[in-house]
Amino acid sequence: MRLVTWNIHGGLGRDGRRDLGRIAALLEDMRSDVAALQEVGDAHRGNVETELADQASWLGRRLGWFVAYGPNLVLRGQPYGNAVLSRFPIAHAHNYDLSVPAREPRGCLRADLSLPGGRSLHLFDLHLGLSGGERRKQAAMLFSADLLRDTALAAPLVLCGDFKHVVAPSRPHPEALAHRTARRGGRLPLAARNLSFGASAPPARPGLRGRRRRRAGCGVVNDPRTRAASDHLPLWVDLEPRGSAQPLAVGKAGA
Repeated sequence: MRLVTWNIHGGLGRDGRRDLGRIAALLEDMRSDVAALQEVGDAHRGNVETELADQASWLGRRLGWFVAYGPNLVLRGQPYGNAVLSRFPIAHAHNYDLSVPAREPRGCLRADLSLPGGRSLHLFDLHLGLSGGERRKQAAMLFSADLLRDTALAAPLVLCGDFKHVVAPSRPHPEALAHRTARRGGRLPLAARNLSFGASAPPARPGLRGRRRRRAGCGVVNDPRTRAASDHLPLWVDLEPRGSAQPLAVGKAGA
């Protein structure tokens, strides 16, 4: 199963075009089965095209996929937040509030996927805040509620999204949510070390070092089309869910 996580910037590309069709086409070209998206909506920019007001539903219809949407704020009648789009049925979805007072509302969207062969997957899609203090509080919210260690989580668990952290392979940032997740009993995030913020940056090889990570299959899609489509780059990872509910963090590292 291929999972893509991507901050789509409301469909507004670096070329000044708002083109959700381009986002959908790129997700298909990446052969994604599940997409965890952030900044889905147009609350900050005032899109006048009412048929695109609910971008999550629009993308779901365009792709023919199942949709879960967790809007974290509504401005001018338009929702804005995280979305999970999946070729597989979404059995349950819940949006957890990670908002910090006096900061932009944030959230973590949980989607429980029903996979072939009777398998399931718990997918958590989040978008953390801009400041380090805000992120520490948001991480505390997740772990104090013990959402990622819930006894009801009987299937494999993936935590993905926009972490707002640069994670150095040799010196893990002590505040990094991905590494806190790993210490809570999961595996060290395989894909979080790929820089995917700053689509205007020159193309670079993803930070995939070592045979183990190459076999895992993950990377950043850094080409002219993805650099034009958003100010962030999409990150992909190939998963084969099996075993107990162990968390695997997959996220956009970058401020």
